[in-house]
Amino acid sequence: MRSLEDFSEVEAKTAYFDGDPVIALKKGARRFTREEIAAMAAMQNMIAFPPAPKLDIQGRLNQKKATESELRGEKVFTMACASCHPAPYYTDNLAHDLQVERFYDGRAEGMIKTFALRGIKDSPPYMHDGRCLTLEDTVEFFNMIQELRLSAQQKTDLVAFMRTL
Repeated sequence: MRSLEDFSEVEAKTAYFDGDPVIALKKGARRFTREEIAAMAAMQNMIAFPPAPKLDIQGRLNQKKATESELRGEKVFTMACASCHPAPYYTDNLAHDLQVERFYDGRAEGMIKTFALRGIKDSPPYMHDGRCLTLEDTVEFFNMIQELRLSAQQKTDLVAFMRTL
């Protein structure tokens, strides 16, 4: 997205309705005026990420403040997640098709915007539609759809790292 105005407009039109205008109408979506979009962008511009005392200025863990589990989790994150969630904000500001329909019969979901992971521990449920109730559920979801084959320890460490963001 080029601006918060673009982001607000896309969010208002598609994010919570999988880009389907029929579903959007059934759920009560409405068109926003340019003034409303600008006001939403202005509000979002005031919101900062919550403090993350274990992260340095580049969004990486401070070795002196992090636990061993968090440090191992950062390595797992770098290997498995950072291509779409790069530091320091932990988002690439793009949309991706996760192709989750590979795992169930149903309608393809299409593109989903990459969520910024800063402050993620404070914003359950997870995913664009709330399908994952915990960070553990979210890690397992991505372990499955990306076929990562993470061990139980790697998943625990990854969640520990995500709680530092």
